[in-house]
This record gives sequence, structure tokens and C-alpha cells, in this order.
Amino acid sequence: MSKYKIISFYKFINLENAQSLKTELLAFCNQYCIKGTIIIATEGINATLSADTSSIDKFCDYLKEFNFFRDVKFKISFAGILPFKKMKVKIKKEIVTFDVEELDLSQKGDYLTPKEWDELMKKDDTIVIDTRNYYEYAMGTFKGAINPHIHHFTELPKWLKGNLKEGDKKKNIAMFCTGGIRCEKSTAYLKQLGFENVYHLKDGIIRYLEDNQKNPNSTWQGECFVFDDRITY
Repeated sequence: MSKYKIISFYKFINLENAQSLKTELLAFCNQYCIKGTIIIATEGINATLSADTSSIDKFCDYLKEFNFFRDVKFKISFAGILPFKKMKVKIKKEIVTFDVEELDLSQKGDYLTPKEWDELMKKDDTIVIDTRNYYEYAMGTFKGAINPHIHHFTELPKWLKGNLKEGDKKKNIAMFCTGGIRCEKSTAYLKQLGFENVYHLKDGIIRYLEDNQKNPNSTWQGECFVFDDRITY
């Protein structure tokens, strides 16, 4: 039986007192020997944490005591060894760095379930874009997905602007990443550029793989790298 519970979560929300939140979350995590990383910015929160099941469950209950985090959804997995050695809470400009000024995240693309995703990929006018870096793409990706050959997520806006054409603005643009957070920003960026039919895989590759473990018609090929160096299949 796996000994440690791992949660990852994010939420885009206006946070006014990042320093106070950092202090509270770090104190709670240290009290219960929780390890991992929490990133806080004025635009929201992004985290991956691990500990024994009891401690992680206490953290989830504690987080939802904050009114603005009551609807946070946790992605859950398990491991036989603790994947993190330290507990870090960082305050940054962005919870996932994209370097696009005045990005309206309310204009993000439409979510697709794994089943809806596979249906959209069958259409001839669909452009499928992997928003992850070249290393993640090399380990595994969806059949027919375009590789932007980027090293960092901050390189993606330039690639999108330089490689998608005016005639693509009415085509279906399907974007994906590991857990969904990068697509929140990349699809919002495309909508801001005038692309009309922009979609992203809800909860990312991880959710897709969970739903398609025994599906012989899965459109995923290879493995999926996650940031604590685990591999999902």
C-alpha cells in the first residue's frame, strides 16, 4: 500500500494579502510535516504537497476554511516514498509564469472532458497544440499534437503568434498540459488574439490518463512527466 498522499491544486483568484497567507499556510504545513511547494501571487495559488493521508486530509479541510478556496479541486495520487524533501511557500508575480501583460483569464477557452477531447481531435479542422516543453513532449503526447519546441512556458506566446495564421482563427484549437493550469493562460491568450474556437483538456493529461487506463482507443502515446519526477502512464 502507498504510504504517502499527494495533492496538487490551483486557483486563479485575486489575492490581496499574499504575505499573510504565506505565513499561515507555511505554519500549518510545518505543524503536520507536510512537504512540497506552494506558489502564491496576486492572481491566485498553485501547489503540490505530500504527507501521510491524515495530514493531507487535515490540510484540505483547513484550506477550505478560507472562503475564497472553498471550491478548490484537489488532484490526488499516492506514492510509496515521500516525493518532496522540503516545504516551501513562495510569493511570485505569477503562479505559472507566462510573461503576458494584461491577460484576461476570464476569457479562457472552453473545458473539454476526456471523451469530448477525443471527439474534437477526430475533426479535420482541429489544431492540437502541446503547451508543455520539449522534454515533456518527447516522453509522451497526444497523437497528431504539434510540438512548439519550447524550453520554457514563457516562450509559448511568441510561438503561437508566429505559427498560427489569420486563417486559423475560425478553426478548432485544442490545447493541453499536464494538470490544466498552463492551458488556462495559453487559451486566454489565444482568445485575446482573436481566435474563436479555443478549447483545453479539463484537468489536463493526468485526468485523461485516469479516465482512459483501459481504453485501447486512447489517443495518448507514451508517458507523462510530472514535476516531482514521477512518471504516469
